[in-house]
Amino acid sequence: MKVSTRRIVQSLTIIILVVCINLFLLLPTKNLSKSTQQVVAQPKLQEAMQSEANKHVKQLRDQHFRTTAGKHEEHIWTKGEHNEEKGPSPSSSTLGPTELRDVFISVKTTTKFHKSRLDILLKTWFVLAREQTYFFTDGEDKEFQKRTNGHMINTKCPTVHNRIALCCKMAYEYDAFIESKKRWFCHVDDDTYINVPRLVKTLQNYNHTEDWYLGKPSLSHPIRIPDRSNPGHEIAFWFATGGAGFCISKSLALKMLPYASGGRLNSACDKIRLPDDCTVGHIICHVLGVKLTVLSTFHSHLEGLWMIKPDDFHKQITFSYAKRNRANVNVVSINKGFSSQIDPSR
Repeated sequence: MKVSTRRIVQSLTIIILVVCINLFLLLPTKNLSKSTQQVVAQPKLQEAMQSEANKHVKQLRDQHFRTTAGKHEEHIWTKGEHNEEKGPSPSSSTLGPTELRDVFISVKTTTKFHKSRLDILLKTWFVLAREQTYFFTDGEDKEFQKRTNGHMINTKCPTVHNRIALCCKMAYEYDAFIESKKRWFCHVDDDTYINVPRLVKTLQNYNHTEDWYLGKPSLSHPIRIPDRSNPGHEIAFWFATGGAGFCISKSLALKMLPYASGGRLNSACDKIRLPDDCTVGHIICHVLGVKLTVLSTFHSHLEGLWMIKPDDFHKQITFSYAKRNRANVNVVSINKGFSSQIDPSR
């Protein structure tokens, strides 16, 4: 009886403590000093939002198990050991495989590239993912709005190519994905070709209810920046270059809510003074502690695209290109196919 009584008392004490903490957090701050409000409000807000994000992740996982049972073919996943060539090893958990309808594809662009870049995308890979692809631009364009079936999002961000403009559009991309309630957020630039079937097949190797950050860095080492909260020190982290494209699982995207939602991504960019893809990597790898899973099948214009063997084209997820002038062209090498007169984008 003494042991039982002691346990009851301990349980009541814990309950009372939790209630008191919650009541404290809910108290209005108008009676606090201004400096105290600043100290209390920020951590309390982030803690509350992170708690809410974790709750969403749990609900997502529970709901998925309830709704997918018996509706899809059995597919096995885990977050075990993996590398560039081999996906996660199987576990006892079974989930329905990811399909194209589960993927949100966002393309960052700008008004001056609608004709020269978007026209090519709309004639190629876009036809395979019309309903899943959205274009985030900085101005109205009735022609392309019609051609994309209303999937042109005018962010009204600056039309220049700088950190502020890039981060502004990425903030819109992230919020749009959260609203879509899809499994995967995949970002590319407007000079990127997506092998849509290979993208879906690759995502089927990863569990969207776990934390996955898939992409390819443009550097051979982690980026290092000053730690502004700790003068004299540096922080290092990896990031997937936006030029090659990257994908983020829904579980991970939800955990980013306190740092990226509602325009907070802009503040995060300003804090580290780096572009959008670097900031996404900072939030994921440094703040949340999730590692970048490097996939060699993402390709940006920052690498030698001519080195990709034609026999391996079908295995790749993305291709980019760079054409500064006739003598300086970085594209995949195609021996057979259309001539440059028929296909000027070659």
